[in-house]
Amino acid sequence: MTGQNLKYILYGLVALFFLYSWFGDSSEGEVVYEEIELPTQGLATILQETEPELFKIEDEQPLASTEESIIVAKYLDGQIDTFTLAEVRLMEQSTGTSPRNRSLVRAASAGFFGYMLGRSMSSPVRSSAYMDQKTYNRVNSTTGNQVRSTTSRTTRAKPSSGKSGYGGKSTRSYGG
Repeated sequence: MTGQNLKYILYGLVALFFLYSWFGDSSEGEVVYEEIELPTQGLATILQETEPELFKIEDEQPLASTEESIIVAKYLDGQIDTFTLAEVRLMEQSTGTSPRNRSLVRAASAGFFGYMLGRSMSSPVRSSAYMDQKTYNRVNSTTGNQVRSTTSRTTRAKPSSGKSGYGGKSTRSYGG
């Protein structure tokens, strides 16, 4: 074997390595399942805008079912809005959401409402998301205990974290 042939073999091996790392070992088409805990009760989360585009949790109360879950937003200008769980999920996914609504969803997600949006029940709520430590302690010991004690285990398809052959995030947008 000559040095020239060895060089071409090495080039071929390097090319195969890159092709395999780019296209090979894809789990596309494979469905992976995970066991998760989901709340069986709904939640009413009351948010107060404390500064422009900054919200804190004023209260959280359990509701009969998850479909009834809502966020009540009290704004600095005195307006009040109510958002259903479906509306909050849309705001969470939409790139056209206003900074004020993104802040609202972020604040609610840091509390027990985050479990309604799919956050793992094993991840804790953040006390800093509440109006003060007293509010956090009250909600955690009442609503928090009730939400945690009334969960059900289920199996769902795990979101794909695999690579695609064509790069990162989708750039598709939805107008409105």
